[in-house]
Amino acid sequence: MRIGDGYTGPEMVSTTAWVAAAAVLSLGLALTAGAVIWQQQRAGTEAHSLQERQVERLQGDVVKRLTMPVYGLKGARGALAALEGRFSREAFDAYVESRDLPKEFPGVRGFGFIERVARRDLDSFVAARQREGSTGFRVHGTGTDPTLYVVTQISPFSRNFPAWGIDSGADPVRREAIEKAIDSGEATLSAPVRLVQDPLKGPGFMLLVPVYREGHDPGTPAQRRAALQGLLYAPLVANELLHGVAEPAAALLDLKLSARATSGEFKPLLAIRQGQALTPEEADEYSLAEAPSAEALSFTVAGREFLLDTALTHGAAVRLLGLSGVGLELGGALLSLLLAVTVYLLAAGRARAEQMARDMTADLARLARVASHTTNGVLITDPERRILWVNDGFTRLSGFTSAEALGKRPSELLHSELTNEDTVHGMREAMNVGLGCKVELMHRTRDGRDYWVDIEIQPLRDDSGDLTGFMVIESDITARKVLQAQADEARQSLQDLYDNAPCAYYALDENGRFLQINALGLNWLGLRADELIGKRSPRDFFSEEGRALFDTAFPRFKREGRVSGLEFDVTGRDGHTRRVSLSATAIYGPTGEYLRSRSVMFDISETHRIRQQLHQLTLDQEAMLESDLVGIAKLHDRRISWRNHALERMFGFGDGELLGVPVRQLYVDAAAYETLGAMAYPQMRAGGRFRTQLQMRRNDGTLIWVDLAGVELPGSDGASLWMMVDITQSKAHEARMERAALHDALTGLPNRLLLGDRLKQAIAGAERSGHVFALAYLDLNGFKQVNDHHGHDAGDEVLKAVAARLQAGLRASDTVARLGGDEFIVLLTPASAPADAEPVLNRLLDALMQPITLSSGEQVAVGSSLGLAHFPSDGRTPDALMRHADEAMYANKRAGRARSRTS
Repeated sequence: MRIGDGYTGPEMVSTTAWVAAAAVLSLGLALTAGAVIWQQQRAGTEAHSLQERQVERLQGDVVKRLTMPVYGLKGARGALAALEGRFSREAFDAYVESRDLPKEFPGVRGFGFIERVARRDLDSFVAARQREGSTGFRVHGTGTDPTLYVVTQISPFSRNFPAWGIDSGADPVRREAIEKAIDSGEATLSAPVRLVQDPLKGPGFMLLVPVYREGHDPGTPAQRRAALQGLLYAPLVANELLHGVAEPAAALLDLKLSARATSGEFKPLLAIRQGQALTPEEADEYSLAEAPSAEALSFTVAGREFLLDTALTHGAAVRLLGLSGVGLELGGALLSLLLAVTVYLLAAGRARAEQMARDMTADLARLARVASHTTNGVLITDPERRILWVNDGFTRLSGFTSAEALGKRPSELLHSELTNEDTVHGMREAMNVGLGCKVELMHRTRDGRDYWVDIEIQPLRDDSGDLTGFMVIESDITARKVLQAQADEARQSLQDLYDNAPCAYYALDENGRFLQINALGLNWLGLRADELIGKRSPRDFFSEEGRALFDTAFPRFKREGRVSGLEFDVTGRDGHTRRVSLSATAIYGPTGEYLRSRSVMFDISETHRIRQQLHQLTLDQEAMLESDLVGIAKLHDRRISWRNHALERMFGFGDGELLGVPVRQLYVDAAAYETLGAMAYPQMRAGGRFRTQLQMRRNDGTLIWVDLAGVELPGSDGASLWMMVDITQSKAHEARMERAALHDALTGLPNRLLLGDRLKQAIAGAERSGHVFALAYLDLNGFKQVNDHHGHDAGDEVLKAVAARLQAGLRASDTVARLGGDEFIVLLTPASAPADAEPVLNRLLDALMQPITLSSGEQVAVGSSLGLAHFPSDGRTPDALMRHADEAMYANKRAGRARSRTS
């Protein structure tokens, strides 16, 4: 501070200036506090209003999605009325195919028809459906109620097949909704249930519309029940139905949507926290009741009550409430402070102005020091660009000292082979006309190192405006240039990934035209970018069906901001068609206007082909498994875990009665069960297949022959698959054919073939035991006279009577056979001595001599000549024994004897 300059220090500033400044500051702060309180109240009101609008929109969207299928069901009811109450499967499928379910009714798996059936009429009901063409129709999943509600129509059939024939009334939740719909006559939504069509087993609903005879509502509940024709219904999968419904509100609200169950509790369907969807387990525990901005809204759709809990997210609460008034508070406080300072300065007047002048002088000195010591290089040149002055920063950057630089041009010191000559030429042109410029240039240091600098050149002029030189400021930007090069390389890599990704990336404007597309997308379409951008749309390359889908989906996409999983057939310029899956998200402007899409398209041609093949394979397998000829069962621990209906019919069981049953129940006895297990399972565990034929037991106790084949299922922890065919009739036919081959057709006695086999067995047994046996050859006497006088029918009666008498006179171990004509053989086994056969033969001959009464009432008599052979004395082979007995019989016949000696 200088003496005599008129400034006496801050102690001389007027006390009035301080008081005035304090008064102004206090008043400003008071006004600011009032404005802040008003602003916070206003922000709270606006936040609540915004929350209510979002909740109202969300509720409306949920109600719309739940009620839209009602129109489709009522359309089906109208079609049913037009068909006079009879919906064939073909007509029902045609109606459903006429509706685009994914577009019109998101979340709807299909449309179906339920008919009421009395349990006592169930068999006739199923038989009638099968006669009408539904040969595979079966009722399953039945409960114990005397009234069944059976799904008789369901379309699309492939994705709803498990529901066909199911008794919906067996489940209490479904039955409650069905009976409520019937009695009210209105569309009714069931409580949350698990749908058989949903592989994820999430929550779902049944939407039911009753159909009455003559097409109109009778009036009272009793009349409605009497006039019921059936119920049209739609299975709704909650996850699909509500997909994307909360996305517009997720940035603002935490929410939880629940539906009232039959127990009275609310079952969560959807829960969002901080913009993220919660799992079902998390949703069960999630509660918004304690949140400061929590609100609960209850509403009813189709007779079902829903509860929507919402609260502002933490971020939204901070944004809308936590910072409200802060800007006003800070601004008001700052303005008050400035006003106070202004008053103080006005009051402090002259002394402050003098002090500021001295401060400006000090500032100039400091600026001079900064110019000398800054890290930037600073040069001052004359108009001819010769260096007049450099700072220390220039020396640090270039390595040249002030003495080395003075009098030289910068280009003489700093030029490098990498210096861009065009840039240098532009700098010189600007300086030649006295202008400044700003460029980036490569320089070289005194020791030969290249470095990048950002150069700013400003002309220097005197008071008359004449050019006196230039000031050059250089900043080392080598590190930034290295980072920029790395960024450019990364950007190029990203561009390469974008262009050559295994999918097509593109962007569409609000009219659906291309704004951008990568190289793979151009390759698919067969066009250049300039032929597509701003001129063409993806729909130009879709099929007719795809264009219709695009026209419906694109406006909805612009509103909702997201679409995924849409499938199209895309045909390029070369005519090649590929199946693609399309997903996209929308980019919006600050005011919510649609700007562009981020779209990705995957080639799923092979996946689509395989999916179609798998679908057809599934249908083929279902048809094979439900064969009416082959019974099929899956066993685990020799218990039936799955079976087809043919197996139940084969063994005489009702629908579902074989599930969980041990297969021991189907075997004739424990020995057969254990024997088959010991033979089959080791063979199957080794990877082989087992097959056999055995007798098994039906439910009513009768025995059937079964052709049985089994194989172990890989990776199933020992489960096995068995196929069974009822071969009882073929076995019976086989037995009849075997008997016909080995027995005489007229008498039923063994024929020559069977006799030969038993004779061989007798010889083998006698050789082992040392016993003997006898073979008698019999020829009837007087048989020709019977044929001549009474006819061949009478002769057949005589032969049958003779056969019966011979069988009656023999022991169980003996055999009588007819060789043909009136010749018979008797095999007597075993015997200790040849004479043992004589009593038996005498008894047979006596029986043959008794008169025979014909069917005409007449009596005839025949005798017999008998020849006898003994083993082993008369022969040791069948031929030798037969020949000896034959010769003995003819010898007796010629001699007129009925029998021969046995010794």
